[in-house]
Amino acid sequence: MMPDARNSDRRREAPEGGVITKPDMRNSDRRCEAPEGGVIKKVAMFVSNYLPHPGGLEVMVWNLARGLARRHEVVLVTSAYDGAHGVSTEDGMTVHRLPAVHVTERLGVPYPVPAGPGLRAALRDVAGAQVVHSHGALYAQSILARQLARRARVPFVLTEHVGFVQYPSAALNAIQRAAWTAIGTPLVRSADAVVTYNARVHDELERGSGRTVHFVGNGVDVDRFHARSCEERRTLRRSFGLPEQGVLALFAGRDSEKKNLDVLLRAERDGYTLVVCGWERNLVGPALVDLGVVPYARMAELFACADVMLHPASGEGFPLAVQEAIASGLPVVLLWDEGYARWMPRTVVEACDSPEEVPRRMTELARDPARRRALGDAGRAWAESQWSWDATVRAYERIYDDVADDSTRS
Repeated sequence: MMPDARNSDRRREAPEGGVITKPDMRNSDRRCEAPEGGVIKKVAMFVSNYLPHPGGLEVMVWNLARGLARRHEVVLVTSAYDGAHGVSTEDGMTVHRLPAVHVTERLGVPYPVPAGPGLRAALRDVAGAQVVHSHGALYAQSILARQLARRARVPFVLTEHVGFVQYPSAALNAIQRAAWTAIGTPLVRSADAVVTYNARVHDELERGSGRTVHFVGNGVDVDRFHARSCEERRTLRRSFGLPEQGVLALFAGRDSEKKNLDVLLRAERDGYTLVVCGWERNLVGPALVDLGVVPYARMAELFACADVMLHPASGEGFPLAVQEAIASGLPVVLLWDEGYARWMPRTVVEACDSPEEVPRRMTELARDPARRRALGDAGRAWAESQWSWDATVRAYERIYDDVADDSTRS
């Protein structure tokens, strides 16, 4: 079970127009009251991987599901991973972790294939749900969720996180295109509502499916992720076994080619130490510390004791780790994706146009503490004023109620 961290978003009101359908709108404008008299009482949620599996999608789903569980009955169905399996009660919801084979993890593609018992019990628990919500158009869990919704005659909502991801491997791209043709696009077209949080993915889905797609950005917990005092930073560095002096540049990400960690490892680390986490890599090298997998419960502390975050990854939705770093007051050197612009201006980060530019910018920032402070302060201000998990949850609640109303009328 994840720690019950405080959520500053509860102090704020929900947004007006939380579901974004125009480029200049955000779901972070907190003037709209919570939906009253909503028709949805029970939500069935399906996701390929969930905590403790590392990744931003898993954390996003955790924040959304536990937020929904404050006002709804939530049953979440996912894959077993790293010893976490079976049925449990977590954060006010029921979680079913079904046996699955994680063969493709070694290729940097997390695609668990269900294999084994437990499905019957999960289906018993999701019975009576008034909406079925799944994450990721290409996953077996989403196919199952669509079939379940169809049999139960309830609305099916799909959140697509990344869309088509361009990999260096031509074979992998060909397989992915075939999967989108056979599975992804038909699933998008058949859903009662489709949601994404990246403008590039939003436009790709609308063009490919010919349907309207909602835009709902993710929030961040600005009480949990925040800057710390100098003494706290030194103490935290010691707790992680990190150098107490000098500039620390943090990379957080699982093992995947699209994360472009190799670009950072090849670059000369001039004036900073590179700290890597997110997977068991066992890296060694000059000015390099590999922390392996850091529990999510400690990520706020890790962000707080670093000086810069480096994120050279491509093919992302909107990296939750980047949002959390920004909320922590960290300057972020980010490979820019125009799909991010709808949820964050380019000026909030040190935006780069190629992965190779990221270590070069990092070298410059290592020598410029004033620039680091300015970026960190601007990012923290943006996070406090614009990003709210409560707003995100309420936006999804409005979508649920809308599709339920449409289903009732039809």
